[in-house]
Amino acid sequence: MYLFLVIYEEVLEEEVEALLERLSLERYIKWDKIKGKWKEKHMGTHVWPGEYHAVLTSVEKEEVERFKDEIKKLREKFPADELWAWKVSLEETI
Repeated sequence: MYLFLVIYEEVLEEEVEALLERLSLERYIKWDKIKGKWKEKHMGTHVWPGEYHAVLTSVEKEEVERFKDEIKKLREKFPADELWAWKVSLEETI
């Protein structure tokens, strides 16, 4: 099993929600209104508008490539918007 952390601009909220539904990922943790800087600064202010959101989810080994492909498709579909995913091996859930 693998753990994915997906960070994205708030404008992609509906797209990421749809991705989770398409892949039947029912267990995840979501954070809204995250401030930060990656490609651009998003601080939720009039000077640096916008914010990030994040989703943390576990993906079975058999579904990893499909999940990665879906993330890549979203990045290609919305090249102007920021979206990243990090994958780490999940050794154990306690």
